[in-house]
Amino acid sequence: MQVDGKQNNPINSPQRKALMVDEDKDRYRRKERNDALKQAGFKVYPVLRMQDVCARCKPGAFELIVINGTQNPGSALELAEQIKANGSGQKLFVVASEGHDRDYVVSNWEELNRRIGGDRQSNETVAA
Repeated sequence: MQVDGKQNNPINSPQRKALMVDEDKDRYRRKERNDALKQAGFKVYPVLRMQDVCARCKPGAFELIVINGTQNPGSALELAEQIKANGSGQKLFVVASEGHDRDYVVSNWEELNRRIGGDRQSNETVAA
């Protein structure tokens, strides 16, 4: 099928974008998490500090936003509430051991992979 003279196939379609907010100082764990999102079909845009998210998180800019709340669950949940209040319509998940009364909080990386449809399972378990 052609649209405006261009072949319409997965190679020409825009890649799904994910914003990954991860303050973990261990770059290998951050890379493993980013790789899991890549394997699920996302181009990952990492942010290392929660304070820097607002500048990057424009409504509609990302299909998925993942916040690692294991280092600072309170700030992660506060940030998630701010993002949701902006009505961005993006999928949002916070990986944290608290805040389970919210539908977007997952308790570990395996649960996140299942919820976003990733086929790769991470061996990492979240501890607060």
